[in-house]
Amino acid sequence: MILKIKIFITKIFITLPKNTYFRYINKYINHYTFDNSKYTDSFIGSSLKVNTVLLNKAPEIIYIFWTGDNPMTQNRIKGVDSLKKTAEVEVKLITIQNLNKYILPNHPLHHSYNYLSCVHKSDYLRCYFMLHYGGGYSDIKQTFNSWKKYFHELNNNSNLWCLGYGEDGFWNVPNIKGKIGKDAQKYFYLLIGNGAYIFKPYSPIAIEWMQELNKRMDDLAPKLIQYPGDVFGKNPGYPVGWSFILGQILHPIMLKYNDRIIKNNSIKPDIRNYR
Repeated sequence: MILKIKIFITKIFITLPKNTYFRYINKYINHYTFDNSKYTDSFIGSSLKVNTVLLNKAPEIIYIFWTGDNPMTQNRIKGVDSLKKTAEVEVKLITIQNLNKYILPNHPLHHSYNYLSCVHKSDYLRCYFMLHYGGGYSDIKQTFNSWKKYFHELNNNSNLWCLGYGEDGFWNVPNIKGKIGKDAQKYFYLLIGNGAYIFKPYSPIAIEWMQELNKRMDDLAPKLIQYPGDVFGKNPGYPVGWSFILGQILHPIMLKYNDRIIKNNSIKPDIRNYR
C-alpha cells in the first residue's frame, strides 16, 4: 500500500510543469530574507525594513466598501448579510453616502480618487482604512466563520501587525516587473490574499502601502482625469491595470514584512458566484 501511494504521488509531480514543482519544493527547502539592495529596480528597494514599532490594537470592526451608485446585486447582499451574521464583530458598510464622515481632515483622499473605477476605489479605500483606522477589511462575499478570535489572536501578539488568509499558489500573485516579482511568486506561501485581512492601525506595512499608492496615483492622474473609470475599469483609455494599485504594491510589501503577518485561512471569503 505504501509503495502504491509513493507511485501515485510521483506520477502527480511528473505531470506538473517543472516551474510548479520547484515552486512548491521551495516552500520546504528555502528561507526568505528581505534585502532591499536586491530590489533596486523596484519601489520596495527604496527603504530599509522596519524592525521594531509599538502599535495599538486592531479595533474589532470590519469595513466593507460599495463605492458606486449602482445597486447591490442579490449575491452581494447575501455577502453582507453572511458577514454580519457570522463575524461576531461590528461590520460597517462604507458607501458614497457616508464615506466623507471617515475622511480625516489632515489626510484627504488623493485628488484623483474620484476618477478611479468602482473596483479601484475599493482598492484605494482598503489601504486608507487599514492605515488610519485599522481593524478588518473584507470583500463583499459570503463568509462562514467568526472573526472575533482572530482579532484576539492578532491583538495578543505585539510583534505581529496583520492577519490574513494565505495565498494558495503563485498564480494568485500578479505579474510584477523585476526581481521582486520573481521572488513574490517564488515565495507565494509567505503572502496573504487581498480579499480579507485585519490590520493594526499605522503599521509600517500600511504606511509603505499608502506611500507607494499615492505615488502611483500622482503618475496616473493626467490620464485618469481624461479617461475616468466605469464600474470595472474596462472602458477605453482607462489607465489603471487590474492589480496595479493593490496587489502589485501590497504583495511586495507583504514579502518584505512576512515575519509580521499571521496567516489564517478561516477568514477567507467564498470566491464562488459572488457578483
